[in-house]
Amino acid sequence: MPSPGGRGYAEGPCLAEFVAIVLAGIVHVAAEVFISEPVALASSAGISVAFGLYVIARAWRTAGALRVWGMRRDNFGPALRAQLGFAALGALVLMAYGAAVESLSLPGTFWLTLALYPAWGVIQQFALQNLIARNLSGILRNPLRLAAAAGLLFGASHYPRLDLVALTVVAGVCFTLIYRRHPNLWAVGIAHGILGSLAVYLVLQEDPGTALLSWMRAP
Repeated sequence: MPSPGGRGYAEGPCLAEFVAIVLAGIVHVAAEVFISEPVALASSAGISVAFGLYVIARAWRTAGALRVWGMRRDNFGPALRAQLGFAALGALVLMAYGAAVESLSLPGTFWLTLALYPAWGVIQQFALQNLIARNLSGILRNPLRLAAAAGLLFGASHYPRLDLVALTVVAGVCFTLIYRRHPNLWAVGIAHGILGSLAVYLVLQEDPGTALLSWMRAP
């Protein structure tokens, strides 16, 4: 809730937010390329906490911020239908790929990943739709160019995993185009979680569900 004296959310795109998220992406990629994946994950966790605190403070002080950021219920139904339409098409493509490379058999831990991934999807989509796309909208007025630029930056943050870069560029462009028409963060986060879960198991052939269970059971 905004504080009683908070201002309305009348500000336009914020260059400082855009620069901050781009620098965060550079730090993450540099850590993964030049140091190690655990260090990159640790840096991402720290950056996520910092941005989380910023979002909480901004939402408290600024009336209407949550709605502008897509944290709303009134358009959830149409937004979810639109995002799930793309997610269904993407799922078919991913499953066809999985069948081709014989990775279509999903373990039981897939469902754990599928249940948890949308939460991470909401966080990633907040960065994509609000910190990147919204702040680029003052420069790029054309929706296709805006979505393309946002998708490319989103994909670049996943370097050096080129397969992941390719997937996230395509998904980032499509998610952004749909979100610009139906700005609902919960809907796009759910769709992101579905496609992300399938991509991890079918394309990357990783099993984060088992890793999570092992971590939870560790003494």
